[in-house]
Amino acid sequence: MADKRRLKRLEMLILETVAPLVAHGLSDPRLGMVTVTRVHLAPDMSIAHVNWSTLGGASEESKAQHALEHARGRIQAAVAAALQTRKTPRLEFHYDESLARAQRVTETLEKLARERAEREGTPPGTAPEGAAEEAGAPDEGDA
Repeated sequence: MADKRRLKRLEMLILETVAPLVAHGLSDPRLGMVTVTRVHLAPDMSIAHVNWSTLGGASEESKAQHALEHARGRIQAAVAAALQTRKTPRLEFHYDESLARAQRVTETLEKLARERAEREGTPPGTAPEGAAEEAGAPDEGDA
């Protein structure tokens, strides 16, 4: 079993190998806007979990997953050449939902801010009357 520093170094090397290959080195049109977000290597180095994300909906996600599975051999060969280890970890591709989740949270917060602004009659992005005092901001006379 490899130590943690070696695993992290190999994860970074795999990421640095796979990310540009997926972004620019494969000519599959199904890989439109795919970004490799992170790599997690199993402690025994048998499997490398490659997380990726894409812009678009479920249709784009499905197309990209199929394209990555189709290109697995070529990507695996590039990783083997970069690692130069006796055994190369088997690559498993997983859709990374964290970016989509973050986008949903941002949209929800923006919607709530718009609703609050409409309710209070203030333009979105500005603090309502008296909000500075509520937040503990110093009064002009305190300075």
